[in-house]
Amino acid sequence: MAMTEFPIVDENGIVRATPSADTVLELLANDRRRAVVAALDRHDENWMRVETLVERLSTTFETTEWKIELHHVHLPMLDDEGLVEYDDRNGTVRYYDCELVTDVLTAVERHAIG
Repeated sequence: MAMTEFPIVDENGIVRATPSADTVLELLANDRRRAVVAALDRHDENWMRVETLVERLSTTFETTEWKIELHHVHLPMLDDEGLVEYDDRNGTVRYYDCELVTDVLTAVERHAIG
């Protein structure tokens, strides 16, 4: 594995994708996408109903535009890069664990607090 690649692992321990560090940083550069991924990363299970995700983020992003962006921009973009599996028909999103994503989220939170 190259230094800039980190595995995304499913619930069975199978590697699904290997995003580059640039891809992860690009995805997490947007505060809304970062909030979505952080909520999924902290969740006990590897999947969540989209309506639950919206509820958890409602204090941060309260507009109708946010919900439209979530469905039409952020979740599809995360899905395209293999970080999540977004099922818009069933209203669910499955998050695939990625060590680099968790590390970046932790670093951003520490910087925001410090």
